[in-house]
Amino acid sequence: MSHPLAYANQSLYHASILLSGWRAELERGNVPESQVNQAYASPVQVRLLDGYGWLLLAACRIRQLPDSPPRSVSDLPPLPAGLVRPAEVEACAQLEQSGWVAALKAPISNSPVVRRSDSLAVETGANLEQFEDWAQQLAGLAETISDAIDES
Repeated sequence: MSHPLAYANQSLYHASILLSGWRAELERGNVPESQVNQAYASPVQVRLLDGYGWLLLAACRIRQLPDSPPRSVSDLPPLPAGLVRPAEVEACAQLEQSGWVAALKAPISNSPVVRRSDSLAVETGANLEQFEDWAQQLAGLAETISDAIDES
C-alpha cells in the first residue's frame, strides 16, 4: 500500500469512529439533535477531507508527501514532465465543481436553518446521514484508486 493511501485509510477510519460516536450520542437523546450535529459535523468533515486529499495524492502516485493533504485537485503538486493526471483525479475535479465532493467541501453552517415542510417547521443543516453517505462515497473512491494502483 502506498503511503498516501495508508494515510487516506487512516483518515477514513478516524471519520468512521467519529460517525459512530455521533450516532451513539443521537441515540442516547440527552442532548438536542442540532447541538450534537454541530459538535460532530466539523471534525468529521475535516477527517473526510483529509482522506480525500490523501486519496488524490495516492491516485497521482505521489511519494513525496506534503505535511498536510491537499483539499482539491488544484492543490496537487505538479506531476513530472510527460505524465498526465489519472482519470480518477479528473473525475474528482468534476465532482469538486458540481457533485458530492463540492457538497462535502462546502462550509458548515453553525446554525440550523428552519424550513417549512408540509406545514411543519423542520430544521435542516448538517446531519449524520449526509456525512455517512459522503464517507461511503469516499470508501468507494478509495477502492477505485487502490484498484488502479494495483493495476499499474
